[in-house]
Amino acid sequence: MTGGDISALTAVETTELVRKKAISPVETVRAAIKCIEQRNPSINAVIFTDFDGALNQATDLEKRIMRGDGVGPLAGLPTLMKDLFDFKPGWPSTLGGIPRLRDYRPNIWSTYPKKMEAADAVLLGKTNSPVMGFRGTTDNPLFGPTKNPFDLSKNSGGSSGGSAAAVADGFVPVAGASDGGGSIRIPASWCGVVGFQPSFGRVPLITRPNAFEAISPFVYQGPIARTVADIALVMDSLAGYDPHDPFSIATSGSFSEALQFADLAGKRIGYTADFGVFPVEREVADCVATAVQAFTDAGAIVDEVQFALPFSVTELSDLWCRLITAGSCAALRNLKHSGIDLLGDNSDEMPEPLLHWLHHVSKQPLEETQHDQEMRSIVFDAFADLFLRYDLIVSPTTATLPVDNATGGLTTGPSQINGIKIDPQIGWCMTYLTNMTGNAAASVPCGMSRGLPVGLQIIGRRYGDMDVLAACAAFERLRPWKDTYRITRARSLVV
Repeated sequence: MTGGDISALTAVETTELVRKKAISPVETVRAAIKCIEQRNPSINAVIFTDFDGALNQATDLEKRIMRGDGVGPLAGLPTLMKDLFDFKPGWPSTLGGIPRLRDYRPNIWSTYPKKMEAADAVLLGKTNSPVMGFRGTTDNPLFGPTKNPFDLSKNSGGSSGGSAAAVADGFVPVAGASDGGGSIRIPASWCGVVGFQPSFGRVPLITRPNAFEAISPFVYQGPIARTVADIALVMDSLAGYDPHDPFSIATSGSFSEALQFADLAGKRIGYTADFGVFPVEREVADCVATAVQAFTDAGAIVDEVQFALPFSVTELSDLWCRLITAGSCAALRNLKHSGIDLLGDNSDEMPEPLLHWLHHVSKQPLEETQHDQEMRSIVFDAFADLFLRYDLIVSPTTATLPVDNATGGLTTGPSQINGIKIDPQIGWCMTYLTNMTGNAAASVPCGMSRGLPVGLQIIGRRYGDMDVLAACAAFERLRPWKDTYRITRARSLVV
């Protein structure tokens, strides 16, 4: 099997062939390295590599396999992790391209690299993201924008844009991502791949010194892949109870096995074009409306539902900005204690919108903080009420198609859609509502418009993770997207 053939394999195919000794871990890793070296310069998805370390790990794994030793379920799977709040000892962590942190190397592990290596996957490097994850695009002053593999003039989405672009472009079958406002699903939508945001607690998230830091809003870790089966395979290794996470839950059953029951017949699905508040581009709305017909064709009962949220899109996005930057304040405070003051001498490296909200929440009175949680409770109840009647809720993932890349690390989304003003950081992202509720959600490719991917968001009940993935798998069978990657394979490699 040639290197080109190996890099085109899915995660399921790769791990099966490695187990059968049809290919070796060294071959899978070398194929991924070659792909990154050839294709990354023109797309800027990967911003740090440790190829020597990866090859050493693959060599050791190959020796274990040849000896007949037991190996993990992801043995020989090359993968990448996100450069934000993901950590591996010895690797740099710039928290989304902050120049002051180019040499910052915390000696800690985060969930994705720790669990993936425990399952014998091989990490090759880190992927690009925006500063502190505070926007739905991927661009920053240190590394610049990650380009969309379907159109290099466009952005990949964010904040896990480097991971989504790397997967769509064939670097690796699966990459790690995190999600505080849609950061798994937004770039998955724009890059035409699958992004899975598990229920809160499904994948452990260890935060210190504050073990309760990731609850307001809920922050998730999960995978991005080209197939639903690959998502399920990786989730079987990521999910599970961890006593160091106060919200961690045990998982019974296999995600991969759950896909065998991907039958939509009789399921009740609520479809919303806009959650009652989001302005949505016509091309996106039309593409998603057409795709939703697949659920009806599969025997599901699909109703158009109305969300009666008593807030404007700006009020909701401002709420998210306040919630997420409160956590950013804590992270910046901890860095200052370690001698890195990003709000002092290095404040010019921080985006102005982020500085605005950091200043706001640092002076926010308790009464406003409590009111924010009351607003969030109304959003929570709106979802809870609908899930009394429906098994799933589906919507567009984003309200807009991928935007043009800007210069100076300043790419954002649109400031208005259909004549309605929105926050260019997050106001066009129809994802952050589940970061207020804890529900499982995913984005799957549902079509193309103007040569660019459109994503369909599938939301399930809290802890209904397997139901969401089963619905994604059923949709993939009905509306397969595999052939769209011929576009990325044929793209220009000119820098």
